[in-house]
Amino acid sequence: MDVEKRERVFEQALEDYRAGRLAMATKSLGNLIEKGSRDPAHISYYGLLRAFTHGTDDESIELCREAVDKDGRRASLLYLNLARALAAQGRRRDALGALECGLVVHPNERRLKRELQHLVPRARLLFPSLPRRHPFNKCYGVARSLGGRVWLSMLPWRRRSV
Repeated sequence: MDVEKRERVFEQALEDYRAGRLAMATKSLGNLIEKGSRDPAHISYYGLLRAFTHGTDDESIELCREAVDKDGRRASLLYLNLARALAAQGRRRDALGALECGLVVHPNERRLKRELQHLVPRARLLFPSLPRRHPFNKCYGVARSLGGRVWLSMLPWRRRSV
């Protein structure tokens, strides 16, 4: 298969992935890998899609790691795919580690930072029976985050630097 046809198949697989047709995208990328494509982006996306479709599959993680080892210095997206594959398998701590490694190599990458914020555990709800977006939980969260700062600034023994 020539390079141009590989790229067309890859772009079609990415379209399928974005449209939620994971099985079709996995099959397309699987065929691409079987026919000899060793492009790190192809390997990484194939590993990610295998993690989504096959569940706990160590081969999918190994594919993503292989892609990072091949081309991780140039493409931050490979770290992102590895982290998402790990998170899909319930390995959040490993996913956080992958994102942190990616941020060491690519410190200004917004997608890695956004995914890191997404994976960091959130504080417990005051009213767990209500949804997180309920006004009671939202107001409590705002008060909790601002309250500590306001309280410390009001202590009489604390001197403010001028």
